[in-house]
Amino acid sequence: MKLQPAVRQETIHIAAGCAVGCAAMLAVFAALGRLDHTVALGAGLGWCLAVANFLLLGLSVQKAAGESESRAKAMMQTSYTMRNLMCALGVIVGFVAPCFHWVAVVLPLFFPRLTIAFMQLTGRYKPEKTTGASGDEGGEHEA
Repeated sequence: MKLQPAVRQETIHIAAGCAVGCAAMLAVFAALGRLDHTVALGAGLGWCLAVANFLLLGLSVQKAAGESESRAKAMMQTSYTMRNLMCALGVIVGFVAPCFHWVAVVLPLFFPRLTIAFMQLTGRYKPEKTTGASGDEGGEHEA
């Protein structure tokens, strides 16, 4: 499957936003005198999990778009479960492995949402309003 330009572009936006969030997080750790290699490694793992989760979401949506409604729904539910499992396993590794600071692993998982909110507030991103079968407007519906 070829990565569509829109998925690639939005993933780049999320990756950059998460990098900015991680840099800010590292600055806070440094200001608190708590910055060490475990924080940097944790930030790296958290950044990878956050960006991979978003990219896999985009790929799932891209793939499901060409399917029937019931098949697309099943594909998205499977994707949601597998992506959450990936993130949960990453967080567990962050808690268990002594080379990672668990806070630095968990916080970047919130950065994609913050990046999207920032992009909406600054007018760089305007989600398309769509009307689904149930009459709901826009937004990401998973589960």
